[in-house]
Amino acid sequence: MKFRIFISLLLASISAGAIADNYDISVTRKGSNLYKVDSKDIFIHTRYCYEYVYYEESFLRMNGYSGEIIFTDSGGKCDVKAVYGPSEQEAGKYSVTINREDDDWYEVWGQSIYIKTSACLSLALGDEAVLALSAGGYGTLYVEDDECMVEGVYSRMSL
Repeated sequence: MKFRIFISLLLASISAGAIADNYDISVTRKGSNLYKVDSKDIFIHTRYCYEYVYYEESFLRMNGYSGEIIFTDSGGKCDVKAVYGPSEQEAGKYSVTINREDDDWYEVWGQSIYIKTSACLSLALGDEAVLALSAGGYGTLYVEDDECMVEGVYSRMSL
């Protein structure tokens, strides 16, 4: 009987530990609600986060697709909408419908793919666009009369 209780408690503690993961990282703010993990091609998309950081030691606490980030020096804390890693897209031209999520961060509608641009001013909301990619995920996003430089194409990560 004691052995069964012990096994039950052990399994409960193992599964509870697997629910949330914690990461010590360094991040730099790359845009409104967008932080890049330094030395990695990983972006953290936050909600209403106004921490202006540059190579800031931080603590990322994730539970599946969402979580929170704590900035060590300032003590600030922000909700994390999602974490994104590189998406392997073949070079070529793609007809896409995009929505602006935040500055220089666009969602390809219905594809779970996100585009990181540079200095793109389009306020796209269900706009048709052409995504021209070269090898490595770089390229151009053509939205109406705007040409936006694409820094990368990303998809959501589950941590």
